[in-house]
Amino acid sequence: MHKKIQRQVEFLAVYVREAHPTDGWRMAGNDKAGISFAQPIDKNARVSVAKQCCSALEITMPVLVDEMDDRVGHAYSGMPDRLYVIDRHGKVAYKGGRGPFGFKSPRDGAGIG
Repeated sequence: MHKKIQRQVEFLAVYVREAHPTDGWRMAGNDKAGISFAQPIDKNARVSVAKQCCSALEITMPVLVDEMDDRVGHAYSGMPDRLYVIDRHGKVAYKGGRGPFGFKSPRDGAGIG
């Protein structure tokens, strides 16, 4: 979607704390994808892990990194993932359900509006 309409819409992803760190609730799928990391303990480590994830997952949109106090993750309930559409005036135009199963695209009958 990002590649298709990136000239019409600004896409940003926010990397928040690791949902499945190797020193916590580890997931075999992360191991297979090459994105298994311990929970970062400082901002530099979190930025490094975010960069490695973007590279491994071939993420093409800009990615921001949440602060260590997880203010964005808490404000937007971003764990494990969530999609928001913010309009030009800064108002939430669409808030998807908590992912990965809460996201419903317009194809699924849930419009953005």
